[in-house]
Amino acid sequence: MAELLLHDYRVLVVEDEYLIAESLQRDLQQAGATVVGPVPNVAGALALLQSEQDLDAAVLDINLGQQKVYDVVDALRARGIRCVFATGNDGADVPSAYSAVARCEKPINSASLVQALLGNNEVTVSDHVRGTPQAIRKEVLALIELADSKGYTLVAARLCEALDAIDGCDPALNS
Repeated sequence: MAELLLHDYRVLVVEDEYLIAESLQRDLQQAGATVVGPVPNVAGALALLQSEQDLDAAVLDINLGQQKVYDVVDALRARGIRCVFATGNDGADVPSAYSAVARCEKPINSASLVQALLGNNEVTVSDHVRGTPQAIRKEVLALIELADSKGYTLVAARLCEALDAIDGCDPALNS
């Protein structure tokens, strides 16, 4: 992911899964954003919106426990704040009133998320099929390249081990 593309962006994160929220926060901070939250529920997000006037964008999970995030989206859109869904939901499950909201499928590709926040709708939905060995291999290769470029030799080495494990699952992938 290109660094600091989101410099001076204040991004609200609404996500009820702790590890996913933490990952989103880390990815957004690496892109230069200031993260507001993360907030795990609708009530908390709406309360935060009362005190936070200076937001540029929001990343929202659709399913927050037993609730949907749409009330938060409505409040954000009323203020002209760009929203991006970070969700496992199929696009067909999103009500038509929210079909124009950019959507990044979980697991989130951080580069696609940044592009969605910047308004590049062409890459807001995953650019390849998620969950397949080919897709995982492609992502691991990108991470190896990133780790190498940043001088994180040990991280790159560990990712190479992961790549070997992926290739061991399906030898046709490395041909």
